[in-house]
Amino acid sequence: MKKTVIGICDDELQICKIIEKKIRTILHKLYGDDDEYFDIRVYCSAKDLLEKIENIDIVFLDVEMPEMDGMEAGKIIFERNPECRIIIATSNEKRYSEAFRFYAHRYLNKPLQQEEIREAIVSAVSRTVGNSTIEVYQNKIKYNIAQNEIYYIRSYNGYIQIYTANDVFTKNMSLEQIEKELDNRLFFRIHRQYIVGFKNISGFFKNIVKLINGEELEISRRNRIKFERAYVEYDLSFGD
Repeated sequence: MKKTVIGICDDELQICKIIEKKIRTILHKLYGDDDEYFDIRVYCSAKDLLEKIENIDIVFLDVEMPEMDGMEAGKIIFERNPECRIIIATSNEKRYSEAFRFYAHRYLNKPLQQEEIREAIVSAVSRTVGNSTIEVYQNKIKYNIAQNEIYYIRSYNGYIQIYTANDVFTKNMSLEQIEKELDNRLFFRIHRQYIVGFKNISGFFKNIVKLINGEELEISRRNRIKFERAYVEYDLSFGD
């Protein structure tokens, strides 16, 4: 499973470490084992950050830095990795308007407060988790689809079918094998034949899950209570 990569960029290493500690505390409270799901990387210059930006999902970006400041770096980040959620950190509120040029996700005042970081993390993570792709096939043509596009997965003899809003893909593997590729915060195996994606559930009643496209899937009796708990945890962590 691909981890969500969070970058912290500030020219003062001590500040980076303080922010990292706060982020780790928040992630652990919200999502459990933060090392399993998240990779936090520290950068003391915009130049070092930009060398790795293609692989970063969320970045806490200081504005006032030597050589290249955060606003200039933000423009380059948006060009190279438009899916990256940029969280601007500055003590100069007059510069906020500059961040509209690269659609900054949040603007935080320094020194960063725990509750502000928490809100920014929850918002950014909810928009990045599930963006990692898996390899699937349709008519022997290979595709890569984002995990959050998957409505549900059904197993047959020796292969699986992956259902999205408009397509059905296949893959020669078992449900047990595909489970290892999926983000287990976003999916649940409701039946020996089915894995369902939480994002595309419109509701559930007793032993039936209803998807946003109107389809209904059966939850096995032994999995119902575990499913309800997992769905509540998903809704608290990632629900809109």
